[in-house]
Amino acid sequence: ERDVAVVLEKGIAGAVRGLGKGVPLKSLIARVDAVLVLGGDGTFLSAAREAASADVPILGVNLGGLGFLTETAESDLYVALDRLVKGDVEIEPRMMLEVRVGPRRGKTPWTERGLNDVVIHQSDESRMVQLELRIGRTSIGTLAADGLIVATPTGSTAYSLSAGGPIVRPTIEALLATPICPHSLAFRPLLVGADEKLRVRVGRNVNRARLTVDGQISRPLAAGDDVEIRRAKARVSMLSLKRESFYEVLREKLAWAGPQTRTRLKD
Repeated sequence: ERDVAVVLEKGIAGAVRGLGKGVPLKSLIARVDAVLVLGGDGTFLSAAREAASADVPILGVNLGGLGFLTETAESDLYVALDRLVKGDVEIEPRMMLEVRVGPRRGKTPWTERGLNDVVIHQSDESRMVQLELRIGRTSIGTLAADGLIVATPTGSTAYSLSAGGPIVRPTIEALLATPICPHSLAFRPLLVGADEKLRVRVGRNVNRARLTVDGQISRPLAAGDDVEIRRAKARVSMLSLKRESFYEVLREKLAWAGPQTRTRLKD
C-alpha cells in the first residue's frame, strides 16, 4: 500500500515466527534508506555505529527505560512510521568519536568509533589508574583516578554526566574529558575543541586497564599503551519527529527542574 519494503535484522527475524530469515545487520544497513531501532539506548548505540558507516539515517523507538536517544514512545510507533514514509522528519547530524590504540611491537593499530563515549578504566575495581594526558602536543598532566571518560555532546547526558561532567547541546561539536573520582580536587572536567586530539598514555605502573566504547566494545590496555581520541569523520544521522528543543528533552527525560513528563506525537 505504501510501496515500502521492510528488511529485518537476522536476530529479530529469528525471534519471531513468520518474519522470514532476515539478514545480518551490516548487510541490512547497505540495503535500506532508513533504520528503525526498537529498544533502548543500548540497542540504538549498537545500530548507530553501523548506520554511520553507510550514512543511513536512524530512528529510535523506545522499548526500554529512559530512552534519551530513542526519543519516540512505543505508543507513537505507527504515527512515527507514517511520518517517516511521508518524509515529515528532520535529520540531526551527531558527532562521533574515533579512538586509536597503538601500534606497538609492530602490530597494526586498533581503531573503533563511538557515538556516546570512550572510557579508560582499571579492570581491578580496587585500584586507581594513572594516565598521562596531552592535547595535541601539549601535556596537561597525569591523572590518578578510577578512570577517564571522553564523551561527545550526545554522550554528555550519559556516563559523563553521572561522573560530574557538563551537559552539552548535541549540535555543539567538542570532546568532553571527565575524570572518574580523581585523586585530586584540581582535576576537573574539560571541554576540548572538536578539531583537537586527546592523547592518553597508560601509566607504567598500571596493570589490567581496559578501554570501553559506548559501554559495549571493550579491549585490554597495557602499561605504556598510547590512546588517541578525536572527532570521527563519520556522523550519525538521527531522525527526529517531535520538533522539541534539546532543553525540552532534558526536562522530559531527566526531570530537569521538575517532574518527568511525556509529549505525544501528533498525527
